[in-house]
Amino acid sequence: MNRCKFLVIAFLAVITNGFSLLGIGQGSIGGVARAIEANHNIAHNIETAKAMGMLAGNPPLKPESAFFGPFHVDCSVIGMCEVLA
Repeated sequence: MNRCKFLVIAFLAVITNGFSLLGIGQGSIGGVARAIEANHNIAHNIETAKAMGMLAGNPPLKPESAFFGPFHVDCSVIGMCEVLA
């Protein structure tokens, strides 16, 4: 292995593990991954708590529609109010 490849591998090893070996765990890759995971878990728990809060004690909302069923015939438009009545 030539010297340039060795220095690249050594540099990558120091970047990934050097901070944790020096006792600076917040700057290591594992610390960053734990922080990202913790932030994700916190956000997920907040969303779950909001969703559960909306459901607690409240019945599901019914859609407000002006008519019942999928069809509505306006007899004044078609001019057949006497037939449909």
